[in-house]
Amino acid sequence: MSSEVIQTDKKVTKLDLFKAWWKWTLAVEVPVSFDRMQALAFSYSLNKILRKIYKDDPEELNNAMKRHVQMFNTNADWGSIIHGIIIFMEEERASGNEGITPEIIESLKVGLMGPLTGIGDSVDQGIVATIPLAIFVPMALEGNILAAFLPGLIYLIWDYGMSWFLFNRGYQLGKTSVLNILSSGRIKKIIDIASIVGLFMIGCLSDAYINVSTPLEFVSGTDVVSLQGIL
Repeated sequence: MSSEVIQTDKKVTKLDLFKAWWKWTLAVEVPVSFDRMQALAFSYSLNKILRKIYKDDPEELNNAMKRHVQMFNTNADWGSIIHGIIIFMEEERASGNEGITPEIIESLKVGLMGPLTGIGDSVDQGIVATIPLAIFVPMALEGNILAAFLPGLIYLIWDYGMSWFLFNRGYQLGKTSVLNILSSGRIKKIIDIASIVGLFMIGCLSDAYINVSTPLEFVSGTDVVSLQGIL
């Protein structure tokens, strides 16, 4: 049977997905170890779903449990799409799709960890966490109490919203989901635009609130140039 067959007998419900996602968000950084990183949190999030779809096949359940405690490490938000994809593939395998082998499941999971970490860390830490700070720090310095909390609130809303969205999309689109998202080019455009805006905001913030004074000078031809003037 082809691995592209779309399963019609779905066992995983929306509530199952939500519970798995919630467990991931709560546990992702808790059981981290040097040898397995986030693997135990990954396995914990999928535990109930695996038991549900493999309830009639104890051997397959045992094998699935074992393969999902192997080393796993990715961005906690953007990496959520991996969970959705793996749930889809495990459900397909449980329904009899012989084209989805344990090797394919494990290879896909491991192969997506790095790219999603790079994208997620760049967007979350370099853009989403930076731009609100650049906007609200001046307000906080002027005594606005809310401005001290709004950057964190914005980040949490983004954090949980993006994670849940990608978790669902991964399950809905299956193993082609990440390829569809990346090949569209939309992610790169968003990152480029947000990066430019972020650089402008940080530049304005630095100019307004960072003071550097230096007496250093250097000779350029017949002119003496003050470094302070350049700064």
